[in-house]
Amino acid sequence: MSCKYQGLELSYKLQLLPIYQDELLRSWIIRNALFLNMKPSQLSTIIFQNTDIWKSDIDTQLSTKSIESLLGTVEIKKEDLNNTLISLNCDYFYPHLNDSKQIKWVLSIGVHQRGQKSSIQYCPLCLSTDQAPYFRTYWRFGFLTSCHIHNVCFLDNCYSCGASIDLVRYDKKGDEHFKQLDCLKCSQCSFDLRDAPKIRPHHHELKANHEHFELLVNGYGSVGNLHFNYSHIYYDGFKRIMSFLLCSKNGVEMFNHIVSINNLDQNFVTDRSIVRRHSEPEHLSLDMRRVSIIFSYHVMKDWPISFIKICKEFGITKRFIYSPHLDYPFWLKKVLDLELA
Repeated sequence: MSCKYQGLELSYKLQLLPIYQDELLRSWIIRNALFLNMKPSQLSTIIFQNTDIWKSDIDTQLSTKSIESLLGTVEIKKEDLNNTLISLNCDYFYPHLNDSKQIKWVLSIGVHQRGQKSSIQYCPLCLSTDQAPYFRTYWRFGFLTSCHIHNVCFLDNCYSCGASIDLVRYDKKGDEHFKQLDCLKCSQCSFDLRDAPKIRPHHHELKANHEHFELLVNGYGSVGNLHFNYSHIYYDGFKRIMSFLLCSKNGVEMFNHIVSINNLDQNFVTDRSIVRRHSEPEHLSLDMRRVSIIFSYHVMKDWPISFIKICKEFGITKRFIYSPHLDYPFWLKKVLDLELA
């Protein structure tokens, strides 16, 4: 193998640290770059033979040309690479990829994107107990808000200064060397993410997250009192419920009610008041999504009894939730048509 790019010629494939089965591709490149005392953007340029690709979301989409370049430059098994690309592993939660350029449910991490940006979620206990800390693929999914292993809340910013977690830019001063654990430091204040508090989730949030993770892994399973042979059927309906609760002006009163009865932080209400029209649930803050996760457990445990009851309590009918431009799975559409018409 011989690869020449911008004056650099490789006569052999790069031997890099192996990628973990559930690791983000970006995380893997960062770990290797810091190990080699390089900027991740520099290593990315060598791997993909493209100076701009680091600015794109390589975790969700990679062109055939970029994949071929990676496989030709780095000693890595194709199946290991395929396992980490979200676009190749989204059938369980969003099998409609050919209908949209955007993979629904995947959080934006502010990589060369316009508009409101989210930040990568993380579990401080996972990072603390990893032999070699890394960022997981499932930390980018909007229907998860807590860790199924350690039963603690995900965080999505620096606990010390509140800055978003930056997995794009890494700089060093003067002749300093990069350290492998630099990826765990806040880009603004250098706070170690492992030292963030370990917060216990609301018990409904915890139970819902466990159900959501099992669906994600298995592709089928139960949520509340319903069983789904295909997990995306649940996620499709849940996204419609989340969109109403978090993004529609008609869902404000119900949202505030959920915050109140569950003794949640009233700051959630403030966040809800500034949501822009046509927002997607996965583009909203972790705290906002946390409210919808709690609500999902409440209405799914005895579906559709509690859902119908709370909708009627707030005067919510089918027209407030339904959109003729979207598809609704049978388990949700049936209730909208028969009970909330």
